[in-house]
Amino acid sequence: MSVPPEVTSTILKIILMPVAIVALFWTIRVLYFRFHKTREQKGDTSTSLSPTLQWMNTAGSILLAWNKNNFRYMGGIFYPGAERDENLVANIKKMLWNYWGIQGHDSALEKMTSLIHTGMRRQYDWEMRQLEMMYAGYSERQLIEVAKQENPKASEDSFLPKMLVAYRRYGQDALLGWDVGRAAYNCQNCYFAGYLSMEEVLEIGVEGAKKAQAVFQNWEEMMESYLLGFQYWKREDAGDPDSVTAKRWELYEKLWRGEKPYEKIPYVTIAFDTPLSKKVITDQYGIMPAYQHYD
Repeated sequence: MSVPPEVTSTILKIILMPVAIVALFWTIRVLYFRFHKTREQKGDTSTSLSPTLQWMNTAGSILLAWNKNNFRYMGGIFYPGAERDENLVANIKKMLWNYWGIQGHDSALEKMTSLIHTGMRRQYDWEMRQLEMMYAGYSERQLIEVAKQENPKASEDSFLPKMLVAYRRYGQDALLGWDVGRAAYNCQNCYFAGYLSMEEVLEIGVEGAKKAQAVFQNWEEMMESYLLGFQYWKREDAGDPDSVTAKRWELYEKLWRGEKPYEKIPYVTIAFDTPLSKKVITDQYGIMPAYQHYD
């Protein structure tokens, strides 16, 4: 007895239905992951800057982002023609004078070099030595309890436990990321203002990078050091949501997650341990030859 064609067709549909569903599932899965790769998988790291300048922008990423600068430019601001923006140049010079006492080549070189050699680490080292004498043998939990005597909401992010625990791990280099990050960002501002040469910027940047690479394992450790230094400077509890330190942490987390407008950079642009060079291989804007097409 033969099977009617319509029955055969129905049976085939029943048999093939699961196969079609599975095929559709895998097609959707492939498409999803193609368009939702992590930033590292996408490899979207295009930038016209040299590796050394990329590294320096990343080291100063929190400052650069806080000032709403563009990671694709040297120091976040130096694009072709920017030097003719009188207001921008004046504001950079004003900032360097107000915050750093810099008003020319000698003061710029002295201030930026001192950040690499000693920075705020010297003051931090002296203060932590005093605290260690007071709280020798105290665990992190005990340090939190001490902090709670002044602030009942104190936690591991409060000033005393945060600073001492970091000091016990890194010594004065706990603030190295803070000093190197500020030098990397601000020496480029000094260049933009006409106070430092490109050779001097690279000298400072590479020396700072080598120190950081010898102490930290990755960008995460270095940026946490930067934020620790900011907290030390502000004398705040990072756990206080109203503190400027907490706001800087929030910005850093956005940078790390690649949230708008930071989808592509900074931390996947260049590896932390990249060997850097003091050799000038760009034009005056920090742009590599392959990208030097100005209209």
